[in-house]
Amino acid sequence: MAKHILIIGSPGSGKSVFGAALASAAGKRKKQTLLISGDSRISMLSFFCGNTDADGLGTLYAGEITSQRTADAIKILREFPNIGVMGFQIHERKRQEGTTAQIQQLYTVLDGMAEVVIWDGTSDWTDAFRTVMTAKAEVTACLLTADVKGLLYFKQYQDKIRRLTHCLLLEGLSKPYSLHEEMDVTIGGFDGILPFGREIERYVMEGNLFSILTCCHTRYRETVEHTLDDLLEGRMEK
Repeated sequence: MAKHILIIGSPGSGKSVFGAALASAAGKRKKQTLLISGDSRISMLSFFCGNTDADGLGTLYAGEITSQRTADAIKILREFPNIGVMGFQIHERKRQEGTTAQIQQLYTVLDGMAEVVIWDGTSDWTDAFRTVMTAKAEVTACLLTADVKGLLYFKQYQDKIRRLTHCLLLEGLSKPYSLHEEMDVTIGGFDGILPFGREIERYVMEGNLFSILTCCHTRYRETVEHTLDDLLEGRMEK
């Protein structure tokens, strides 16, 4: 049985970077870890692993979900051999997205393949990926940007967020992406701890999102380590 962690939050709040950081921290503890990116609009698998012709979630959803087909769609990272990642590939954008039944089946298959499964969700509360994993995941991390966008997101979905059984609310873990917003007024949180702008774009274009972690502030890495302990051991308040 794996420990399933769902990451949700406002757009641009650093969900994917946070998911990669959690996976890296779990991998360093020798835990077999899977990072699953459910965003079909921005195909994150190529950003995690570099451009590859390997099939991802789009191909998996187009047929029967079995342990072997799922294993074939998982990319094991060479630099982090305890970590596997899976998501939509760029060439799969027009392929089938998962239904509720398919994602439930995927959850069952992955439950027996790793010790920790990190589900990198989207900001959309209506898609099947989010619907299934909101109910299935033992714990959830909700990230909010330290700006008005984050406040509005929380205001819109706070009732749903508060109903989650175990949810860790992380406010201000990242700054907005655009230069205009970075020059604007931000509130609270870990302002300036994550690399943004050209720095993050360079890593994304190189296809190695995990490398971003090497230039993260020590406070951010420490926060991720403490957060992983909280998520794995259930030391959270509702």
